[in-house]
Amino acid sequence: MKIHVGYHFDGGSFPDELGTDVAAEGVITTGPLGLISILETRLGLVGPKPGQPIRIARYLAAMETRCKMGDPFYKKSFEADGWSSARSLLALRDQLRLSGWDGSDMGGSARLADMVALEKESDILPGLAERIEEILGALATYGISGISEIALNGHEQVEWPSCWRRLFAALEAADVSIDVVQPEYSSGTSSDLELLHRALCAQDIGDAAFQADGSLICLSASTALEAADALGAWLSAEETTEGTVAIVAESVTEVLDAAMRRYGLPRPGGGGRSQWRAALQLLPLGLGIHWAPFDPQRYLEFLTAPICPLHPAMAGRLVRALEKSPGLGGKQWLGALAKCEEWAKKRENADELLEALRFWTEVKRVSPHAGLDVETIRTVCQRLSDWSAKGARSREGGLMGAVSGMALELAEAARATGRQAIPKSQLDRMLDSVIGGGAAVADRAEASPWVVLSHPGQIGGNIDTVIWWNFSMTGLPSGRLPWTNGEVEALSKAGVHMDDVDLQRNLELSSWQQVACNAGKRLVLVMPEQDGGEPLAPHPFWENIVAAMNLSEETDIPAMTISASQLRRGNGALLERSISLDPLPENAALEFQEAWQAPKDVIERRKKESPSGMSQLIKCPLAWVLNHVLKISATGSPTLAEGNQLIGSFCHSIVEDLINESRCWKPEDAVARAMTLFESRLKEMAASYLLPGMETKREQLRYGLRRAVFDLFNRIEGAKLSIVESEREVERIDAGGQTYRGYVDISLEDTKGNPVVWDMKWTNKSKYRREELEKGIALQLAAYCWMLDKDDLPAFGAYYMLAQAQLISSSAPWLPPEDVVDSDLKATWEMVRERYDAIIDRLMTGDVEAVAPSDDGEEKEFDFGTGCFFCDYAMVCGVGYE
Repeated sequence: MKIHVGYHFDGGSFPDELGTDVAAEGVITTGPLGLISILETRLGLVGPKPGQPIRIARYLAAMETRCKMGDPFYKKSFEADGWSSARSLLALRDQLRLSGWDGSDMGGSARLADMVALEKESDILPGLAERIEEILGALATYGISGISEIALNGHEQVEWPSCWRRLFAALEAADVSIDVVQPEYSSGTSSDLELLHRALCAQDIGDAAFQADGSLICLSASTALEAADALGAWLSAEETTEGTVAIVAESVTEVLDAAMRRYGLPRPGGGGRSQWRAALQLLPLGLGIHWAPFDPQRYLEFLTAPICPLHPAMAGRLVRALEKSPGLGGKQWLGALAKCEEWAKKRENADELLEALRFWTEVKRVSPHAGLDVETIRTVCQRLSDWSAKGARSREGGLMGAVSGMALELAEAARATGRQAIPKSQLDRMLDSVIGGGAAVADRAEASPWVVLSHPGQIGGNIDTVIWWNFSMTGLPSGRLPWTNGEVEALSKAGVHMDDVDLQRNLELSSWQQVACNAGKRLVLVMPEQDGGEPLAPHPFWENIVAAMNLSEETDIPAMTISASQLRRGNGALLERSISLDPLPENAALEFQEAWQAPKDVIERRKKESPSGMSQLIKCPLAWVLNHVLKISATGSPTLAEGNQLIGSFCHSIVEDLINESRCWKPEDAVARAMTLFESRLKEMAASYLLPGMETKREQLRYGLRRAVFDLFNRIEGAKLSIVESEREVERIDAGGQTYRGYVDISLEDTKGNPVVWDMKWTNKSKYRREELEKGIALQLAAYCWMLDKDDLPAFGAYYMLAQAQLISSSAPWLPPEDVVDSDLKATWEMVRERYDAIIDRLMTGDVEAVAPSDDGEEKEFDFGTGCFFCDYAMVCGVGYE
């Protein structure tokens, strides 16, 4: 077997095993980690390898033990953030082991002594250093067969870090030939690219000067989206010969994938890893719902996740309950649970569905500071692992399989910490380590004539054109060592190769040079100027290029820069290719359509009409038809009730309970009872007010409720009104046979038996309700008063404004003048019924009208407005486009 090894070849390489040769047996191209795997297989050292999170957990347990025994240098940081401290210190320890430390005492400082003590007393799971040491031991004892030659790409053994040099020496001692393959770095022309080759490889460009011949190009763009579109247009302009173009994409390529698809090209699919994929959020969401206090938003995210372990039919019912009443244990929630159980019992797998419902709804929540007990963590992880494993066969395949493995790894890491409970801050760090950069989706890349690589060091041979996608600063790892000069000296005396970090940095710089030197005809550096509105700095290699070629910022760099925006400006010549540009026709803006036609006699009256339905019909018949006849409803992401809507429902619920408990409250007693209900009702209906940081708003709500309840019952007592019912269902049929139905917030009677309707509202301002009464358009009050009217006992209607503790009423003999508005609710109702009947008659003939806002400023009698500002159908009629 012949193995071709490149320092960055683990994620792929060009050329591959064969290059331009015909198929041959026993030729492998790989990186150093791939080489380790091959050697382990050959030497019989196979077996499960512990994941890094489990190793960190073991190291954390050891650090915690040392902190209890003394005062090591890492104690304060460990107490502040144990997981991050363990992760950082383990990385330092692994680097020392890879550089030659054998765990013995090095002297030099107390910090190094603490590292030695930690090494001796901890049960550290093996990492890469231990794997290499095990291979070295097996090679010395048994030798190796089946491997004849290892060819190192581009770098001599002395340029590799010490751990690899030791491995290469052991392989040579076992009669494995170690050679070095140096690719040819010459384009054979006198181009700018050849000038760059000589500048980087020979550090001598002689008298040659930059000539802007198009072999070295900076493709500038405002954003990555613009750059991707230009690149896609260029690749689609001419047929690309197999193996003549390489795309280096270190960062994610979703934008480039989308552009390729628009032009009918295969997607590169590189950089597809992300921890934000829906499946990978199962662990954070499944564990996140266990923290107290209950956070309705987090639970909503869990239920609405595209891949939720609760059946969608049950999750949907719970979501609708949370939307209306964001809390647990209230009427909406209990009703939703009952419907879920009723639905599940009718299914063949009823037991499984009901058990899942109980598991994800009967959650025991604990304080983030106290921490979630390890057994609960393991139970949740095991359940999600089992569920994901089943989904791996049907949904998102390998991604679900990866989630299953991550869940098991987190469960094992939690056990390995040795703790009984894990605080939220530490569990979040553990989740970050387990999920990490996400999981790769292997089937994203599509076969293409160009080569797609994820690291510049993966180009190990000449290719005509290299496109370096997103040639910008991407957060390169720091090579700074945390050791003092005295510690470095002690480590060096102990046989630790402290120059390994410098060698790794040199290899990274060399990989950048490989891109430039292996490009035979053209090197294109794609340089977006910004990302998400933030400016992007060029890749660090850009400074090397500018310095090596003595490029002038005033003349040379502008001459080699091509702007992707030129395509939008109509210039179709890009990188020596002619790109066909089709002008986009200017679409006329959609205009408001007033008249709509429906078949005759298709639209009918509703059997029971509500005041809100009447209001919608009068404001816009088209909206009423779309809503009540065609049953078209707006859909979007579920959102929790908030603001005035939530507060109004919350206060309304407490007042309703007070009235249901007693019809004869004294104001002081009503306030006391309301305050008793306040805390429990918050948990049931407005749990977001119990979250940290909501203390001020919660007290403001408490004060507002206390003030409103006292004023409400004080007014009822002062006016000598009798409470009849809260949320009273009322219904009445008019002379034409139309039934009207509604629910009265507070139904009362005065001393003469006259019905009284109070409709409770919570808004920021009360003037709009006052204006409704003054203009004679208080439709809701007028409808309720008509439904409750008795023969000789007229009904009186009023708005009670909870936030302002104000009553705005039609004329009533028992009210003070400041509460009364001159309004004739009977006239309002007659006008509403007349207009309602006329509109229904027109609808039955098929004439449907859409009503747009009027800008003539003319005051009209009984003008209800249009409601366009809150309408879900504004994009249908065209108002939403204006």
